[in-house]
Amino acid sequence: MISKRTSQWSGIILILLVSVGYTWATWRYFTEPIPGGNDFLAHYTAWSAYIHLGVSPYSDEAALYTQQAIYGRPTLPGEDQNRMTYPFYSILIHAPFIYINYPLARAIYMTLLQAALFIGVIMTFSLFQWVPKAWIAAILLIWTLLFYPEARGVILGQFAILGFFSLAGSLYFYNKQRDILAGIILVLSTIKPTLVFLVIPFFIIVAITKRRWRFIISFMLTVAILSFASLIADPTWISEWIFRIIHYSDYTVGQSPVWLLTHIALPWLGGIGEEIIDLFLIAGMFFAWWRAIHEDDAEFNWALGVTLVISNLIVPRSATTNYVLMLIPTLWIFSILDQRLKWGKPILVITMVISFAGLWWLHFATVSGNQEQPIMFIPYPLVLGLFLLLGRKWLLKNYARLNSLA
Repeated sequence: MISKRTSQWSGIILILLVSVGYTWATWRYFTEPIPGGNDFLAHYTAWSAYIHLGVSPYSDEAALYTQQAIYGRPTLPGEDQNRMTYPFYSILIHAPFIYINYPLARAIYMTLLQAALFIGVIMTFSLFQWVPKAWIAAILLIWTLLFYPEARGVILGQFAILGFFSLAGSLYFYNKQRDILAGIILVLSTIKPTLVFLVIPFFIIVAITKRRWRFIISFMLTVAILSFASLIADPTWISEWIFRIIHYSDYTVGQSPVWLLTHIALPWLGGIGEEIIDLFLIAGMFFAWWRAIHEDDAEFNWALGVTLVISNLIVPRSATTNYVLMLIPTLWIFSILDQRLKWGKPILVITMVISFAGLWWLHFATVSGNQEQPIMFIPYPLVLGLFLLLGRKWLLKNYARLNSLA
């Protein structure tokens, strides 16, 4: 009879073999013959310039090194300059890859992102105490991988997927009362601050009101240790990084969905209209935070969803790949549909089919060259935001009933 430990090791070895084979196939048939992965390439080259050439990853020299790799020349006016804008401790994630040939490094990174995506989804299932049928879970995992924001993120090598993994993991361990681990894991998301610039303050405020001091201390202490260690390696990184953040809009392409609404779709609204809408959204978000502080887990989940939607609507430079974090409130809604509606399962499958086909159709119908168009920024946060707003009472009531039955 096979022992439990032998079975576990056999499973681990099988997963490793499948991962190696999958990575090899990705390298052989995708990353080797097809150049790309520019989001990953920008960090690969910036850290290559730092380690091999001895220049700051935030410098003009490093940016030129990246531009030569991506464009084969310096950037032209109006093009994304692909400058380094992550904190220095992102070296822990990206620098190890520079010792590997780029196509192979990209294949490994893509496999890592897909694994992080699947693990994040599974942790989110547990977070919401949702055990979907095997066929529903399989469809969900396939949909997650192929859904427009996630698929595009994997192809581009976008760190946002690791940000999703970080937030999902932190919420999972926070819910399990393992606060120290929850705080440490959340630090990973700070590597791309635009993902969590509103989520982390919300999370910290809730933790303070709940007296979850270990979570707060572990998060802040980990950030402090990584930042201090980075200062030892590069004493000027903080000032250089802040400079790049302040001037971020000068050398990147793209705008927030609210800006697109007020300057392109409805240009008569202009800057004043943009500010009014931003203030209205932020006020609504603060109301959600207030409810989350004074009420139960259902209000927290709703407020988290609202915060993620609004952060993607108002961030100065948005990206559809950042929408991967909105998987958390999306899966919360899916879990309630599946468990509380008689026809929840077919509705869930139809929703996945329509959302998958709709976004990819919109992309191919509007894409210019290899550039996605501004319209791609609108549907997902708009639909999710409206569902959270209009379905608030239904979501809170049914999630409370699910918890009472657990």
